[in-house]
Amino acid sequence: MTALAVAAAAASLAAWAALAVLGIRTRRAMLRLDAGAPARLPAVTAVVPCRNEASGVEACVRSLLAQDLPALRVVAVDDRSSDATGAILDRLADHLSSGADAREEDARLEVIHVRTLPPRWLGKNHACATGARRASGEWILFTDGDVVFEPDALRRALSVALARGLGHLAVVPRFLAPGFAERAFVTAFAALLSPAVGIWDLRRPGTRAYFGIGAFNLVRRADYEAAGGHARIAMEVVDDVKLGLLLRRSGVPQGVADSEGRVSVRWQHGFLPSVLGLVKNAFSAVEYRLGTALAAAAGGALLGAVPVATAILGPGVAPRAIGVAALAASFVHHGVSARRLARGCGAEGLLAPACTLLLGAVVLGSALAARWRGAVVWRGTRYGLDDVRAGCLRAADLPADGAAGWPAPAAADGALRAPLR
Repeated sequence: MTALAVAAAAASLAAWAALAVLGIRTRRAMLRLDAGAPARLPAVTAVVPCRNEASGVEACVRSLLAQDLPALRVVAVDDRSSDATGAILDRLADHLSSGADAREEDARLEVIHVRTLPPRWLGKNHACATGARRASGEWILFTDGDVVFEPDALRRALSVALARGLGHLAVVPRFLAPGFAERAFVTAFAALLSPAVGIWDLRRPGTRAYFGIGAFNLVRRADYEAAGGHARIAMEVVDDVKLGLLLRRSGVPQGVADSEGRVSVRWQHGFLPSVLGLVKNAFSAVEYRLGTALAAAAGGALLGAVPVATAILGPGVAPRAIGVAALAASFVHHGVSARRLARGCGAEGLLAPACTLLLGAVVLGSALAARWRGAVVWRGTRYGLDDVRAGCLRAADLPADGAAGWPAPAAADGALRAPLR
């Protein structure tokens, strides 16, 4: 029994140590939004799919229109909202284009209302595709209707993408989570997921890494269209991540940057909505594989339950000491992550065991709920499980052979000097 407890505690400690190392590696691989602007910035269209975003959509759109870019359009797509989202967007467009304080550049806002959803499409994906068809210029920013941007965020991101010769740049936002439990859960999810992505491999061709995030996917329009756009992921629940998969495996150089607070979003409003929101899409994130969901639950138990159990109930000094060390590692890892990702105080780390155990349970619960219902419910619409499974773009479907690396510095510099497409 003592040997088993020691082995379990040691495995937990090793797992937390590995997460810490991978977290540092991830942090170092992230780009900074500090590149100087090139002589000429290409035109960008921001596509904002909105469904029931009445509480935050005006702040989002206004912050986009305040970007210090000379050629920016905003296409806001109201996806069958049942609240005041559509009315707010219409009022904003009318006010900006004809009000007393109107400016010529604010006529750039276009509002599209989607009344019905075509078959074989998820609502958000259809809204993104609809907005992309209205895009002009060389670049498209796909974002969400509750994201807020500092005035220089998009210009800096575009400059970094051009300087590095990228066709896709995902920018990680700062999470706004005023509640302690909410902040602990959201940052635990982000901190545990990020090392699994392996963004340090994005610069090397032929590697399996890929990334995307709904708050900020900046894509060269020609690359997006050549890859097939959202039509290739029409039934994909985790569309933001799978857009990153599609682009990179289609030969588009991809990078990830830290917004350092220039982009911010509140994922869900409260602890319970955060948990339930993840329940809705966690099964799709593991590509509807029950075995992977079971493995996630086992991983959550290893990281969360084992340190507590061995530290308190371990049969002897050795398992208790190792369990305490694993607990300490979890506290530090999670506390540092909460401070970095959401400006937490660091005490969120005390909830690391509970959060990791809960995350594993959420993934398994998401799988069981979807199988029991025979469907997933996403943004207020029910989709048959067989349909979303059939429409899932799996990483194994696209070989990593076509994954692009970063161009050589000279080639990237040339991208800055090249004529605009």
